[in-house]
Amino acid sequence: MKIAYIILAHRYPEQLTRLVLRLNSENVSFFIHIDKRTDSRIYHQATTQLCHLNNVHFIHRNKCYWGGFGLVQAPIEGINEIFKRNISFDWLILLTGQDYPLKSNNQIAKVLEENEGKIFMTYEDYRIPPDKSWQTSGTDRIHYWHFILTTHFRLVLPPQLTASTYLRSKILKIKWLRLVSSLYTSLLFWVPIEERVFLKDFNVFLGSASWCLPRNCVEYIQNFIQTNPAYVNYFKYVEIPDELFFQTIVLNSPFKDKVVNDNLFYIDWQNPNPKGPRVFVKDDFNRLANTSDLFGRKFDSTRDAEILDMIDEKILEKV
Repeated sequence: MKIAYIILAHRYPEQLTRLVLRLNSENVSFFIHIDKRTDSRIYHQATTQLCHLNNVHFIHRNKCYWGGFGLVQAPIEGINEIFKRNISFDWLILLTGQDYPLKSNNQIAKVLEENEGKIFMTYEDYRIPPDKSWQTSGTDRIHYWHFILTTHFRLVLPPQLTASTYLRSKILKIKWLRLVSSLYTSLLFWVPIEERVFLKDFNVFLGSASWCLPRNCVEYIQNFIQTNPAYVNYFKYVEIPDELFFQTIVLNSPFKDKVVNDNLFYIDWQNPNPKGPRVFVKDDFNRLANTSDLFGRKFDSTRDAEILDMIDEKILEKV
């Protein structure tokens, strides 16, 4: 059983190194993307700490703003690099630098082997509003034009007052951003800009950005991306496309009946501290120890490194 990991990281090089070393084995390869916005010192530290491993590859860097296409482009770069290097793998798993295994390498391999041919990604039909609290039921994410300029500054066309991005910018409580958003909306509110129409014969699916995919599904995705540039270009102006891009490809493919609506990641959105998803701390250990999921998200070693020590000593090294 050979596993390839794509890891998206932008900070905490020590934690990234710890993740790689914990997952490292002779049957594993890593393709690491460091956000292009990340300080060069952090990038140098990460590459220096892992340069002795022949199975670790650092891929072409993109700017990854939250909600932007960079978070889709990064795993695409990873997939392309895997096939360019002719890497042998049975499964491809997408991680972030703040994820951590909750099962040993042998246990991870066993679970994947027992589920040969299955595809692990969460999904729901986007036509069923995932969050009814949004005034547009979230449809503006895909039917409006979204221009991600910086982490906090983004423009939306049409500039409707009900656009979810506009609502979030109001919540941010940044005075200058609220002013710019209000002026932008007022100036362009009456401009006749039509909503975008998604590609014909495609249903849109929404899910977590993390997934575990068998090789034949990854091959299908790469071929689809290469032969459908209009699909890729459409998502360049979608908001939070990493929750939609891969799900929509797979759930509209011949592989749709192989999808298990579970990505094998333990993520807690119900107990933010203070934001979600929850950053796990030592008080969360029992929950992490008793889950059947393979990975946990998310952890912050600068906030609580003891939880990682506990996972190592009481779960991973106990096996």
